Amino acid sequence: MRFIGYGWVLIFSAVMMGCSSVKVSTDHDKNTDFSSFKSYQWINVKTDNNKDAIKVDAIMDARIRNTINQQLALQGYKKVAGNADLQLNYSVLTQDKTDIRTYNTYSGYPSRWGWRGGYGYRGMGMGSSDTVVKTYQSGTLVIDFVDPASNKLVWRGLGSERLPEEKTSEIMDNLVKKVVKSVLSKFPPK
Repeated sequence: MRFIGYGWVLIFSAVMMGCSSVKVSTDHDKNTDFSSFKSYQWINVKTDNNKDAIKVDAIMDARIRNTINQQLALQGYKKVAGNADLQLNYSVLTQDKTDIRTYNTYSGYPSRWGWRGGYGYRGMGMGSSDTVVKTYQSGTLVIDFVDPASNKLVWRGLGSERLPEEKTSEIMDNLVKKVVKSVLSKFPPK
């Protein structure tokens, strides 16, 4: 069977982009005993110091906070109004990125077959390729835990994911759940 088509290349590209996973990185204070922490409270820290941080709207802020609260509850942490073991804050960063991919569009079959003078003749075609350049936005959710006794950052988790072009409420709910779960799966540090 022979098939050459840009449709297959585009379908394969879409599937591969849809399978992308959250890139997670964490850092923590190695002198901190995380086993003693059982509760947390939200603090509001201005993100003016980070020029890359964006201000999220009220809907996204509620979505992120609710998702973090739900995930931490599943992990056994209790949200309290005061005298918490940890203080919690988050910020969001976005960055424009470029994805350059080159695809071989040669089918692997010779371009022509023929007979000449009773002997087999096989002509070979040249391969070809297509290069696709796409720009997209990558978003990073930064989750910080601060020890209120020392007022020092003790754990930071970052989750980065390609942002969808279509941003419906359902798509954004799923994206935030995916990123928060991926980041907080690394908390507390082992």
